[in-house]
Amino acid sequence: MDMEGFELVSLLCSRLCHDLVSPVGAVNNGLEVLADETDAEMRDMAMRLITQSAARTAHRLQFARLAYGSSGGPGGLVDLGEAKKVTAAVLEDHKISLEWRCLLGAVDRMQAKLLVNAAFLAAEAMPRGGALVAALTHEEGGATIEITVEGPMVRPIDEMAGILNGDIAVASLAPRAAQAYYTGLIARLNGGKVQVTVTPERLILHSTITL
Repeated sequence: MDMEGFELVSLLCSRLCHDLVSPVGAVNNGLEVLADETDAEMRDMAMRLITQSAARTAHRLQFARLAYGSSGGPGGLVDLGEAKKVTAAVLEDHKISLEWRCLLGAVDRMQAKLLVNAAFLAAEAMPRGGALVAALTHEEGGATIEITVEGPMVRPIDEMAGILNGDIAVASLAPRAAQAYYTGLIARLNGGKVQVTVTPERLILHSTITL
């Protein structure tokens, strides 16, 4: 592994830890309340907090396994029904509704990774929530992935296009930008790139990769 790869792994680890700190901390807080509190209403509130936060933690871990891990194994296939379920759950935590236009039953893991990472990246640009459409189609020799998200405010990370294209050094990126670099890297490793279109209320990520 070269230094760039090392830096990217470090950034993704930092990003994953950041995503898990809040819900895991909420579970811990709820358990502390249960240990010390005798009021029935407060205990009910603590149980709701624990239940909701545990679900959020599970959603984020399941998504991370698909997005960053080795789901399907080398040359393996990922079921798109499962990918939809995992993506919908994590987007719901961001107040993003999901419309899934991926009619294939299963695809190789690199296509699945590009699809779900692009969806998550687009959702993160919508701090007030919105609606996201995820589409994956096959044509002769290639797969096309398009993510469209709409909402009242679009706030993509700075220099998103340059990060997706690998024009910015990994060492200069913040952990929040690791998702964009990783998404673009998946596309580049498969003969494509990710194109970005941004308006005040819409963000589109489009990529065609080779099969």
